[in-house]
Amino acid sequence: SKSSEEIKQQNSELSEKVHSLVSANSAMKLDVEDLHKKLEMAELMIQQFSNQAGSLDANQQLQMALEEKASLETQVAQLSESLHQLQAERDQYVEKLKEERIIWQQRVQQLSEQVHTMAEEKEKHMAQIRELEANVTEL
Repeated sequence: SKSSEEIKQQNSELSEKVHSLVSANSAMKLDVEDLHKKLEMAELMIQQFSNQAGSLDANQQLQMALEEKASLETQVAQLSESLHQLQAERDQYVEKLKEERIIWQQRVQQLSEQVHTMAEEKEKHMAQIRELEANVTEL
């Protein structure tokens, strides 16, 4: 019973970790989507500035847009890497939960078999007691 409570506690903790990782994963996906949108906007700005020829101001804006694009690409790469790490970690937790569930099911099965065996033994002993009582009464 104590070990089953410990296993339940571990399962609960691992479930909470999985849920928090799933939430973090979702948030990162939204961040990645947002960064992709910003990247698209930066590319559109680059195209617009590229079409405007000549002025120094446009060249400066183009340079800034290119720098922002590079920065956004770096952020996207970092977030993608973090997302992959979180997914791998989530998969490990899920696998651990599956293993814990299997162990838990095996323990429940063992205990169930023990209860069944003890019930059969009790029934045999009760029959022996009745038989002995009958013998005592007969004697």
